[in-house]
Amino acid sequence: MSDLIPRVQRRAGRLLRQFVPHNLHLRPVGVYPSSQQLAAHPGAGASYQEIYPSYKSQWPVPDDLYHQISDYGGLHAKPNRTEKQPAAFVLTLEQGRLLADNTLSVAVISADNKLVGDASFQYDAARADLARPQDNTVFNQRWFKAPVRVAGTVCSLLSGGGAATGNYYHWLIDSLPRLHLVQEAGLWDAIDYFLIYDKQRRFVVDSLLALGIRPEQLLDVSTHGHLVADRLVVTSAVRGQGTHNPGWACDFLRQELLPAAAPEEFSPCVYLSRRDAPGRHVLNEGEVEALLQEYGFQTHVLGEYSFAQQVALFAGAKIVVAPTGAGLANLVFAPAGTAVIEMFPKHFTVMEYPELCYRLGLEYQYLVAEPAAGPITSRREAWREHLTVDLHTLRHKLQNVSPRALTALAQ
Repeated sequence: MSDLIPRVQRRAGRLLRQFVPHNLHLRPVGVYPSSQQLAAHPGAGASYQEIYPSYKSQWPVPDDLYHQISDYGGLHAKPNRTEKQPAAFVLTLEQGRLLADNTLSVAVISADNKLVGDASFQYDAARADLARPQDNTVFNQRWFKAPVRVAGTVCSLLSGGGAATGNYYHWLIDSLPRLHLVQEAGLWDAIDYFLIYDKQRRFVVDSLLALGIRPEQLLDVSTHGHLVADRLVVTSAVRGQGTHNPGWACDFLRQELLPAAAPEEFSPCVYLSRRDAPGRHVLNEGEVEALLQEYGFQTHVLGEYSFAQQVALFAGAKIVVAPTGAGLANLVFAPAGTAVIEMFPKHFTVMEYPELCYRLGLEYQYLVAEPAAGPITSRREAWREHLTVDLHTLRHKLQNVSPRALTALAQ
């Protein structure tokens, strides 16, 4: 019941945007496919800085893992072993406009009322994949709320999709590293405000405070979902149009946020419980915890921890066991060589954390539980699937970790 009103409001908003004409002059009249092309136009009021050139990213996914990963098509298809990463850039727009009134779209709009394609985000829910800029939902929209005018320079940390729904993984991986690009462009001190999704989420605000950003600098889409700024600063997507994490993003998070770790002592043997989450509960968690306690594991529910405590927990980890979930994004803070055992439900075997472990030099193992219910054909259904862990398999995985992790288990 608690989320019924927001759901009704979102549906009403969708209907309003689609069918009721209002401020139609605010609808973009075209697309600039490239920020670099836009900046090259005389008088465009746009400045483009390339921070990292395009490159080809590799991830040698082991065959056994590749075949286990669920395939729902689109962005949720089998993982790419090779991805072309586009150039990472920062774009500054004089009188730039941004519209983010739904989770499927972030529309970055130039002063001459055209969508900036490679700086915007657009998702096709029906195809479960990214959409072309010209298919951005803004072009079908008929009702536009007048934009809020902001004096000064606004930097957008919006990345759309999961970040728009408050997902911890997407905030950490897809939003925060944009600050590194702004930093490298020499624009950090010029930013007056940072646009984020939700100031009510503790981890969002705490992570920004750790980076030296003040509370009064934060603008929320609840009040600034449509704005025009004297100067709007946006960046390319952290992971480009793909799924591979760039090394610079991981390095930034470690270098800038590890000092935020709380001065607390945790066991180096970490088990993450999802008992406070809506999906992927370990149905035999009592037995799993009893087994892990033989090896010195402590159980943690990350929803009860501050951001600084989460950083500290992973910074001191030598072995992490967990059902798959957003809390594993904190692996970015774990020391190289940390052992990871990720536990998947049958229909939600995903690529995010195996790829992150590869990128970070972490020792990775996984296990896949047998189906908890009948057949599942969509990622939306699979997202809530629970799992029963085979204890024999888990014990075998624990006995198969590296000598460094075994030392932690012996303590």
